[in-house]
Amino acid sequence: GVGAGRAGLGSKLDWGSPGGGNGDLVYLVESPRFDAFAKSQEGRAAVFLLGDALGRAGAYEAARGYLGRLLVGDPTDVTYRRAVATLADLALASGRPEDFLPLLDRVSPSAPADVQGDVAYVRGRVAELRGESDRALAAYSRVGESSRFWAQATYLAGVLEVERKNYKRGEELFCRVGHPRKTPRNAALFGGSDFFRVRDLARLGLGRIAHEQYRFDDARYYYYLVPRDSEFLPEALYETATTRYEAKDYQGAREALDELARLAREHQYSDEAWILDAYVDLAVCRFAAADAKLDAFLKRYEPLRAAARRLARDDARLARFVESVRAGSDAGDERFAANERAESTLRRLLRSDSAYVASSRRLSLLEHQLSGLRGAMRELDEVRTRLANPSAVHAASKDPLEESPRRRLERAKVQLAELERLLRDAERSGNQAARAALAKELEALKLRATALERALAVPEAIAPGGGDELGRLVEQDRARATALHAEAEKLRGALVAEAVERAKDALRRLDKRLTRLLNRARLGRIETVLGKKKELELEVEALSQGLLPHTIVDSLKTERYLRDDEEYWPFDGEDWADEYVGGEGLR
Repeated sequence: GVGAGRAGLGSKLDWGSPGGGNGDLVYLVESPRFDAFAKSQEGRAAVFLLGDALGRAGAYEAARGYLGRLLVGDPTDVTYRRAVATLADLALASGRPEDFLPLLDRVSPSAPADVQGDVAYVRGRVAELRGESDRALAAYSRVGESSRFWAQATYLAGVLEVERKNYKRGEELFCRVGHPRKTPRNAALFGGSDFFRVRDLARLGLGRIAHEQYRFDDARYYYYLVPRDSEFLPEALYETATTRYEAKDYQGAREALDELARLAREHQYSDEAWILDAYVDLAVCRFAAADAKLDAFLKRYEPLRAAARRLARDDARLARFVESVRAGSDAGDERFAANERAESTLRRLLRSDSAYVASSRRLSLLEHQLSGLRGAMRELDEVRTRLANPSAVHAASKDPLEESPRRRLERAKVQLAELERLLRDAERSGNQAARAALAKELEALKLRATALERALAVPEAIAPGGGDELGRLVEQDRARATALHAEAEKLRGALVAEAVERAKDALRRLDKRLTRLLNRARLGRIETVLGKKKELELEVEALSQGLLPHTIVDSLKTERYLRDDEEYWPFDGEDWADEYVGGEGLR
């Protein structure tokens, strides 16, 4: 029955075959015989399973259609509540929550508080994206404490208040999430693991408000509350170091920076922390150490900024760069020139940019669906061929799944990029023999990539396989698939252009950030030169007054000249003033 079929489909979806599971679910739900079971608990569960699977596969419009069927009847029903929760999750994941809002507006006002909280939170996010702060705050205030989004709604309301310069109200909202005594008792139970991430963000927000108001000790306390297992610990340590530096507690800033370095973890403040580390040394007159750090920073990030500017100016090169990022190429070998290593670093930075990652994810999802569509078109052509000549023998493909033309083309593009880099290196070094060999290999690889691109083209329609009803159905499906493929290719081109534009925007933002930091590094080096000059002037002035510098005084200590097997016992007696009478005038 419906229950057994739903259980089998659920296991198929759980084991990672959503395509086949979705097809079977559509066949089950759209069958005329399903109407008799549509209002039963098992039937509603099957509809929910189909809508949820389509949503997770990225088919949001179809998912809304099936999940919307469940928003009738008793609001306390399990499938009703699960449908609302899934619609809220899909709205937030899609990047276009406003498309789900008309459907969520149909939720009954008598629905449970947690269901109403999901709807109110999505309304708040939509209002916030539209810039309607008042409506967003009103919606967030309606998210109850029993909602799984209570912490997120309270935190975002605090962010909106801070943006309005209403720091007191923002601090109160952050405290409700960040302070255990002010947090509702069951907030962590309803919020799950996301609650603790939001709590860490609220504590960072409290620290920044205190920092903005020059309450440096309070800021240090709030940053200290971020636990060591939090993903925001590097951010908290960097903010702590900045706060202590502005409070002129240079030892505290040094301790926070040293702890940040001991984490040995990638974080977005690595360049900022580098500059701050040098400025802390500069503040305590460690001019040599500060100058060395600033010089290393300039050598590390100037080629990176130059590479970002080159890519942002050349659209064709940027498109190849984005393709290499998506293919997973990462040429960070020492044999490459400095600019090639800089591009390798840019790839890693681009993979961490949220806007680019979202665009790249949509493109990857579309390409996955396109590959399935091409396979379906080839299967339809094979069916037509068999219908036309049933007695013919057709050879099976010898290629394993991982050796598909799409995979071979991706590897060929990566190899092309690597060979082009090696060829540029050979041209710079003047090695003509290596240059000729690489050029020959590059030409052969280009021919192979062109052949693979032709193999991946849309399969050409073959002659009709017969005039019977089955043949006509196959022809209709083949024509529909061809039209769908053409539309998908247009969409793919738009998504590729969007990914390139997102990458260009990320590179421009990186250029501005590095320009600011490089200017600070150059100003810091000027300060180190002036500091060394002032230090020499003070030493000369001290020598003229008969005072020895600390370096010489330390060198006169007996302990400096002891071997490992020797011991020095300092004098423990008392020095009487009359022992030195008569020696005051000696120099």
